[in-house]
Amino acid sequence: PALAQNVDQKIQALEQELLQLKEQQIELKKEATEAAAAMPNFSYRPGNGLNIEAADKSWSFRPTLETYFRMLFEEGRDQVGRTNGEIMGRRFRPGFFFCINNCLWELEATFDMDGFGTGNAKNATGDDVGSILQRGALNVHLENLNPFLPTVQLGMEVSGSMSSARQGSSAVGAQAEYDLHTRNNGFNTGRAGQGILLNWDDRSLSGIGIPGRIGRFQLGMGSFGERDDGLSSFTDRKDFNTYINLQPFSQLKSVWIRGLSLEMGAWFCNVDNRAIDNGCNRYRIQDHGDGGRQTLFDSGANSIGDGLHIALTPGITWNIGPLTLRGMAHRQRSEDDGGTRGQKKGDSWLAGADLFLWSPKGFLTGSANTAGSILLGTHFERVDMEIDCGGTTGVPCGTAGHLGQFHRNRILLREADLWYFLAPRMSIGVNWLWYDASNLRTGANQAAHNLGVCDTPNVTPATGCR
Repeated sequence: PALAQNVDQKIQALEQELLQLKEQQIELKKEATEAAAAMPNFSYRPGNGLNIEAADKSWSFRPTLETYFRMLFEEGRDQVGRTNGEIMGRRFRPGFFFCINNCLWELEATFDMDGFGTGNAKNATGDDVGSILQRGALNVHLENLNPFLPTVQLGMEVSGSMSSARQGSSAVGAQAEYDLHTRNNGFNTGRAGQGILLNWDDRSLSGIGIPGRIGRFQLGMGSFGERDDGLSSFTDRKDFNTYINLQPFSQLKSVWIRGLSLEMGAWFCNVDNRAIDNGCNRYRIQDHGDGGRQTLFDSGANSIGDGLHIALTPGITWNIGPLTLRGMAHRQRSEDDGGTRGQKKGDSWLAGADLFLWSPKGFLTGSANTAGSILLGTHFERVDMEIDCGGTTGVPCGTAGHLGQFHRNRILLREADLWYFLAPRMSIGVNWLWYDASNLRTGANQAAHNLGVCDTPNVTPATGCR
């Protein structure tokens, strides 16, 4: 009996110990589950970067990097920058995004570290210095509070919108650059040295009976195309822009009409020749040569009369399966100061197409996020520039006037593109660009002489070439 009693006591002790171990195991599992739930979430999206977000969404951090390298083969003399076989860093832009309070407040800091805007604080030709900032902005996502409220962007290098049809997308489209007209005349990419923007992005229209959405509606005030990051132009005459993109059938199932987008952009630039800089102080067209850009038309610096400069850009985009068709037009008009500067105007239009020819899924399939996709692209554009000097022809419009031998020019650009996607949002390919201009400047090292249209030996700035 004593032995049996000892055995029972040992069994009870073992059972108690086992119960304690089970309770400890449950507690450890609970703690591990709670710890796992508190760990940040990691997610990656090609073209958007790596996002690290707290489990309670109290904060997040997203690094990103955009790169674009080109090997150039450009017609013209290498002495003035028309190179062959050089590797050019068209874009090298690391960026960081910091969010708090479920991204109600977002700080954006991206850097332009290539040699074509700033890079090592120099411009492409090394004759000017500037900031290496690509964007330094605060984004306040008020739409997180109410869907009718906008996202507010303010700070340095805020990003204005003009047209998506003029290029498609620099990240996933085939076209090498923006169109010649908007890229060269003030607005360019839409960067503003400083300013504030209101953006209503991706808003459904179903509430008013339209089976589509607003891609973007923007209202902005800023120094578009002028001054460096955060610097003042020293003028109280502000510049404004507005833009709207409508996709009226995006919620329908029909493949023929749901990809239709209509857009309109407008830029109102107040020219003030007392200011340090104006985003619309000249009319100029240069080609897209990265090594050394050829000037095909130039009214001269500060050649625009004081007053309101207006630029309007309607556009249309139509996505039908693997095919994207694009069309846009651009018109700009400036004030005539009634004196030496004269009135200036420019008009242009563009038509383009991108086609995903093949992917591992078969012919006429593919996307920028599908490795193995082949993208074909082409586009045509025409630009007409003109200076009205009050009936005067063949001479400059005064001392602050036209820098050339002609007052109007017609410029054509034809482009063909072929791209292969090695990985999502990573591609390799070829852009082929062919230009034609009705007039070429004939001074030393200018387009006609550089491209061999006139071949006078020992040309000097004094004599030019015939």
